[in-house]
Amino acid sequence: MWSESLSLCFYDWGDNAAKRAKCILAHLAMPVPRSWWEHALGAGRVPDTFATLLTDLQRELSTALDLDEPLNPGLLVALAFIDDEKAESSLDRFGYMDSRHTPNEYLARAKEILAERPDLVRLGTLIEKTAEQVALEAGSSG
Repeated sequence: MWSESLSLCFYDWGDNAAKRAKCILAHLAMPVPRSWWEHALGAGRVPDTFATLLTDLQRELSTALDLDEPLNPGLLVALAFIDDEKAESSLDRFGYMDSRHTPNEYLARAKEILAERPDLVRLGTLIEKTAEQVALEAGSSG
């Protein structure tokens, strides 16, 4: 359902890079990716599909947003841990399509979380390595 929602969002926004970026950020802040990353932290490994998906979304965000510094997987993983379940309304939540938050607010909050969670930094590194390995294997088999 999460991937269908993301796909529909991409379809709805077409070539509007800013709206697509907001869609990606909101989806990465939803509970589904949090469950992926919590499982990966416990297992000590990242499924290839999740690593590939995250790096694809990272690439899309990097081209859509005017950023002072490059995005990294750890920062995008931190988005999944961004929402405070005590938020007064859904508009205050980051993991909601109609969130009032700007892309810069998403990334600033994710940086704060990443600074507090060295395990997410390590997970980001593991995601990069997994995605690189998948790319190498795809290149050698093609």
